[in-house]
Amino acid sequence: MVEHRLAKARVASSNLVFRSTAAIRPAAPLKAHYLNATLRQLAPTQVQLDIEVPATDLDKARAEAIKRLSQRLRIPGFRPGHIPRKIIEQHVGSEHIEHETIEAVVPDVYAQALEEHDLDPVERPKIDLERLEDGRALKITATVAVKPQIELKPYTGIAVTSPSTDIDDREVDESIEVLRRRAAALEPVSGRGAQQGDVVTLDYAGRIDGELFEGGSATNYATEIAPQRFIPGFAEQLYGAMPGERRTVTATFPAQYRPESLAGKTAVFDVLVHDVKQPVLPALDDDFARSVSDLETFDALRNEVRRRLERGARARARESVESSLLRDLTQANDFPLPDVLVERETNSLLAEIKEQVERSGAQWDAYLKERNQTEEDVRAQVRPDAERRIKAGLIIEQIAKQEKIRVTNEDVDRELEALARSQGATGKATLEALRSSGNIDRFLSAIKRNKTLAFLVEKAKVVEAPAAEAPPAGVA
Repeated sequence: MVEHRLAKARVASSNLVFRSTAAIRPAAPLKAHYLNATLRQLAPTQVQLDIEVPATDLDKARAEAIKRLSQRLRIPGFRPGHIPRKIIEQHVGSEHIEHETIEAVVPDVYAQALEEHDLDPVERPKIDLERLEDGRALKITATVAVKPQIELKPYTGIAVTSPSTDIDDREVDESIEVLRRRAAALEPVSGRGAQQGDVVTLDYAGRIDGELFEGGSATNYATEIAPQRFIPGFAEQLYGAMPGERRTVTATFPAQYRPESLAGKTAVFDVLVHDVKQPVLPALDDDFARSVSDLETFDALRNEVRRRLERGARARARESVESSLLRDLTQANDFPLPDVLVERETNSLLAEIKEQVERSGAQWDAYLKERNQTEEDVRAQVRPDAERRIKAGLIIEQIAKQEKIRVTNEDVDRELEALARSQGATGKATLEALRSSGNIDRFLSAIKRNKTLAFLVEKAKVVEAPAAEAPPAGVA
């Protein structure tokens, strides 16, 4: 199996884990070598590499650095690439030449040492340089956090239960009824007040402790009278309301309501009903099918609705199986986690919570105050989730490594096409967007993760649970 070109490029570039912005990369980099690279385990996920580079390799790297400078410098009387060494030394100084030399050698031998000891770093290394006694050889000390060595417990043949993917006629009927209500015409009611299922247009202004609150008022707001669309008790108090009627509605926000500033509080709403309309449902026939889809017959629409529901059921079942497998694998395998990865994931989860709070219209400081928490309290709460995510990710990586699961050209082309189609763009434009946003690594990692999960599902012992028995007609 041929690995995809983007994956190869990513692996090649990852070897240069550090390099100053002043470094000049040669067109054909010199391959420096070391006499030895000694590994010291400082902690379960932290190592120190002591690397000795011989004088002969430093001399070659120095010659290459001078050649690069000769190509780059512009000195009157000399053509680029033909500037003598002494002139270059006079122009830039020996320290600059030595800097160029070190910048070329250190990443090269560091990458070799990682490969020799089968290490996978998770951060940029801390580098210390030391000239040896003869003044010509170089000792490099690299301290870095690495991924743990993982000896996996058996990961094939795991028994898991999958939710049923059966779709019964009632589910199909309910989905078609949703389409039917969307296609319904509205006509004013006559001789009665509002009832469940009607569409009303109203003004309302809510107060808590006599004060208006944000998001609690609206004018000419059209909505269906359905209990699930309102906070508990609100819709029921509109039953029987006539056009032009004013009502006072008292309702309590649920304890888990967002924003939390409203959770559990009782509000009093002044409501003015402008009009009450009832939906006129279309007949379930071929005309209805053509009005809500590009299908010609109602039978074809019904079959398509069933297929859509079945696709959704299969996707949910697969997600459930994958979650069960990951849960079992994380529970079965115990190994140390690099603190830097856990901290990074904790910060990501914390940022997600902050974003959700701000999207709800609340301020982060106010959110913490209402919960009587500090940011460190929230960080401590999400850290176990971060640890589980990192652990699951490392397990997936190790399985992919052991099973030699690779990202192929076909994989990337297929996923690029799907992503482009979902965004209404071309594959080329989508690829450029991934590159410019720095998300190529994430894109490739997601493909490999999905392939590895597919492998685990294929090798698992999956038993589908029986379909839930539908309640008798009229029983909620």
